[in-house]
Amino acid sequence: MPRASFDLAGRNALVTGAAQGLGAAMSIALAGHGANIAVLDKAPRSDSIPNAAIEGFGCKSKYIEGDVTNLDDCQNAVRAVVNDWGGLDILVNNAGIAVNGPAESISLTDVQHVFDINLFGMLMCCQAAFSALQASSHASVVNIASIAGISVLRPQNHVGYNTAKAAVISLTRTLAVEWAETGIRVNAIAPGYMTSPAVELLRARSPENWEAWMARVPMGRAGDPSELGGAAVFLASDASSYVTGSVLVVDGGYTSL
Repeated sequence: MPRASFDLAGRNALVTGAAQGLGAAMSIALAGHGANIAVLDKAPRSDSIPNAAIEGFGCKSKYIEGDVTNLDDCQNAVRAVVNDWGGLDILVNNAGIAVNGPAESISLTDVQHVFDINLFGMLMCCQAAFSALQASSHASVVNIASIAGISVLRPQNHVGYNTAKAAVISLTRTLAVEWAETGIRVNAIAPGYMTSPAVELLRARSPENWEAWMARVPMGRAGDPSELGGAAVFLASDASSYVTGSVLVVDGGYTSL
């Protein structure tokens, strides 16, 4: 396969939840292959990591402060990319949270909050971006799922997160089928345990859980956020032109056990 298949030069991407962590790492990877990157995140602009790195590749960057659970914010973000850069080619739905609690007693408000961001916010971003993506000849949606949507995570109690991420996988496949005729490809990445700020916080709070998690990873370690970059570039680029409705697992072998 020629290197040009992975070239994203001149394409415009919107990445949600990308002020830091996995979203920032994937944004930098996409920019490294030529994509202009707009970051949509609730964090203040001053907390955003990737913009300087993106511009270091000679790509355009834009920081949009907004909430994926607010349809107006999603629409405004898409509108800003289209108006300023002429179109939208790539949508990476990365924003997500986790709230732990036993299934028999966790607050339904907490579960709803997890679904609002991880699932409904993702759907709203897809809806907001549909027309712009349909106008692109290289349209790709990459949804960030999780191994939690494939294999129940333990020993933490993760009923809201597990079920929301399983729903993300179903959403991905549904959109892939419904939108296939429009030329929009929709795929998902299911990361395993990655050393994102959120996971590092869990490691500090529950070292015993961390040891239990790592004991189940055949490669014996957590992934670095940068190790999602190749998967993101592949699914966003023409290298995956015949791939839609797929879930690319990046987990060091965790779900193979």
